Amino acid sequence: MNQMHPFDRDIALTTISEHRYKISISDAWNVTNGPNGGYIAAIILNGMKLQLGAPQTRSITFHFLSASVPGNAELQIDIEKRGRLLSTCTAKLIQGKRTIAQAIATFGPAREQYTFRDMEMPSVPAPDDITQDRWMNFDMKGHVSFRDHYDQRLTFGPIPPGKSERGLVGGWTKFRQSRAFDDLAIVAISDSWFPGLLIKDTPEAMHAPTIDLTIHFMTSMPMASIAIDDFLLVEFSTEIAQEGYLIENGKIWSHDGVLIVVSRQLAIILSQDS
Repeated sequence: MNQMHPFDRDIALTTISEHRYKISISDAWNVTNGPNGGYIAAIILNGMKLQLGAPQTRSITFHFLSASVPGNAELQIDIEKRGRLLSTCTAKLIQGKRTIAQAIATFGPAREQYTFRDMEMPSVPAPDDITQDRWMNFDMKGHVSFRDHYDQRLTFGPIPPGKSERGLVGGWTKFRQSRAFDDLAIVAISDSWFPGLLIKDTPEAMHAPTIDLTIHFMTSMPMASIAIDDFLLVEFSTEIAQEGYLIENGKIWSHDGVLIVVSRQLAIILSQDS
């Protein structure tokens, strides 16, 4: 009998009623101040897919309203539209009396229409060519416990606490315990790297909690060409911080150069002491 993957175990939902589920948010995906946003996002998307019958995610936006904590929560899903080509859901994740996150998502199958892409996958060393000093590990600045679920190997940016003029970070990533890359996994991975702010020469130590995160799927998942032990290449770029907020743009590529998603998030800039 196959044992459930830790990721699937920790996003598993129990039905309360037709549009409501309960979950125990795990502390195994914690960052410094509670559960990782990508993990919370995967919980919400899981509920949406259960409601609609596991369609392909095309676009999903998460708003993180309050800090979540490990423990019991309820997820409410509303189907706003169930269409022949596109369907839309909204969701609220609630702990106690607080709504901790909201989301809206559109789902739809692949359509064979006009295709182009004016960008290429960055040229970087292969995962096995990345020296071990550039593997995410306990001693690296910015390492938090949820990253123990991933094998992350840096290809962009300096090794923390090194600094750079550019807020460009990323590298090869996969689950440490092998699991297929479906849209649930991709949503989690979209918020799994340390922010570009960490390598900027800021006047004091800062962090950047996410306010909202949007992910656009350009490729249907899972892809037949991606094995469960393959790495994906992620790149995240922070090019603007202003009035106490920053914007981070992201891309996730398959090992063979297919662009899977583009993402964009707004984050608030806080002192590490906040």
